[in-house]
Amino acid sequence: MATLRCLNVLLVVAAAAMVLSASPSLSENVNSMFVNMKNLDHHPDSPLHRAEATFAERILNAVKRSKARAAGLHNIVASGITPRGLHFDSTTSTTSKDVSFQSPVTSSPGSYIMTISLGTPPQTKTAIVDTGSDLVWLQCYQQPDTVFDPSKSSTYKKIRYFSNLCGELPYVSWNWGYCYYLYDCGDQSTTQGDLAQETLTLTATNGSHQTFPNFAFGCGRRNQGTFVGTDGLVGLGRGAISFPEQIGSLIGAKFSYCLLDVVSSATESSPLIFGDDALVVGNGLNLHYTPLVRNPAVDTFYYVKLNGIAVDNQPLRGIASSAFALDIYTGRGGVILDSGTTITQLVDSAYIPFASTLQSLIKYPQVDGSPIGLDLCYDLSNVSNPTFPSVTLQFQGVDLILPANNIFLQVDDHGTSCLAFLGTSDLTIIGNIQQQNFYVLYDVANERVGFAPVDSCANLTSTSSATAPTAAAPATAAKDEF
Repeated sequence: MATLRCLNVLLVVAAAAMVLSASPSLSENVNSMFVNMKNLDHHPDSPLHRAEATFAERILNAVKRSKARAAGLHNIVASGITPRGLHFDSTTSTTSKDVSFQSPVTSSPGSYIMTISLGTPPQTKTAIVDTGSDLVWLQCYQQPDTVFDPSKSSTYKKIRYFSNLCGELPYVSWNWGYCYYLYDCGDQSTTQGDLAQETLTLTATNGSHQTFPNFAFGCGRRNQGTFVGTDGLVGLGRGAISFPEQIGSLIGAKFSYCLLDVVSSATESSPLIFGDDALVVGNGLNLHYTPLVRNPAVDTFYYVKLNGIAVDNQPLRGIASSAFALDIYTGRGGVILDSGTTITQLVDSAYIPFASTLQSLIKYPQVDGSPIGLDLCYDLSNVSNPTFPSVTLQFQGVDLILPANNIFLQVDDHGTSCLAFLGTSDLTIIGNIQQQNFYVLYDVANERVGFAPVDSCANLTSTSSATAPTAAAPATAAKDEF
């Protein structure tokens, strides 16, 4: 079994949301795209950046967004999204309280943002990018924010109600022969509008522009909830209408990202790569893979198999072998790998012994974490070089050894750090704090996801050829330092 570990650890703060802008880099590959991700809370280029916000306020907002997103994912799994193509009454002003389904879209809590260009001539908009959603949609018509205007494009056309694409949506309505959709995000956020086709303009890593005709997207007429400050959403999920699935012939159904720790991301960018270069970089890092698992009830999410957790190289006792199991008959349980959730959610049967073990091993002064919504917090203000037990996530085929900044989260300017894990009922979600400074490759075509530790994800943004950032060397120390 492969064992992966990050070195050169930096103190981490929490934030899950990023803004992305296309930037030519890496190889001269026409079948690859490179995108720079910038931190939503900390980077001044972000449209939602609040310069007046304190460090503690930004962390609190990130934790709140993470909890809202996790709750939405739980609701989606609980309700299921299969079968699709169910009818709803579009003449009624519908909110999430009026319908009984939850569909595979998640809103701004704990997400990323990218620019997307649709139309002829192209209209470039800023949209949430999300591995937990399928549909690509933009705000259209009468919205308070910047909108996509179909009347200004010569290639815009609505999709017919009886088309296969319309049947991929969870909830649809007949609109004079055309497909009208409704998505409920599970957190009181909804979008509904026309399913349409447009020309998508992409920027390859060699700097050239390519057009992708007949790209299906949602032209939102009624959008409410937590989408303020952005123009829509780009779904990177596993469904047939997701961004990577629709352009799969171009990118080979693979993409990757490498998330900086948030202190570094205040001035630097995290890379998102689509296509062949994602694999080229991964091969240079000696990726190790764990299989992707399908949930028949919710086919959007990226499920993986987590066998257990070890603390200081010792497997945790008291965790049943079924704790992380996916029930393929009910769709309940299992483990989702998610780029948009900040704080990892462990099922209670695993979280309780996990947190208890850490608490018994850590001797620093403990403080109340309830104001920020976290459980296990410590005052490190008088500790110059704090050390913490190592934590290993034991995936099938890969042991992911987490450094300290992927386990504990600085939450204020006074030296308080909290465990970046929480307990939950029946669904485990691996969040993006635990993925920091790991290169993560989604090789959907081969039903697997790869991991490789790196010293710094920022190295990818400055390379001029398809070379990988420096891989972190293996380590044998039982403790991790900030």
